Amino acid sequence: MSQRESIAQDFVNVLKRQNAFRLGTVTRDPGINIKDLAATAFPAVVVETGNEARTSITQGGSSAIRESAMEVKITVTLNSNLNADTQRNLLIESIEEILELDPERGGVALDTQLISVTTIDIERPYIAIELVFEVKYLYRKGNS
Repeated sequence: MSQRESIAQDFVNVLKRQNAFRLGTVTRDPGINIKDLAATAFPAVVVETGNEARTSITQGGSSAIRESAMEVKITVTLNSNLNADTQRNLLIESIEEILELDPERGGVALDTQLISVTTIDIERPYIAIELVFEVKYLYRKGNS
């Protein structure tokens, strides 16, 4: 499994295992149809890898060590008309705190930081947020 995939899977595992707050669905599948989900599936969370910037740390052709700054996007959708903004704010804070407990993602990464939060306008009663985390890691060329 690539380091990219290991990091993304760690996000999913951490969010599924945590018990500080209730999540319904946690998946890597961005194709889920929110409207088809049961009420118990909310908050619904989709974890996806995103853009990545890579730089060489050492020379050496195929054995060079590179540093990567990869984005991991977490989209959280709630099904609520009550206290929607408050619920969003609590989820943002809770998710950031739980993922910062292990910024090294089990030893695969160097650091994990929340770098942006975006609210997403969708049809009521659904509300959504996108949290983008930057995860830095080192890899040997050919083993990303």
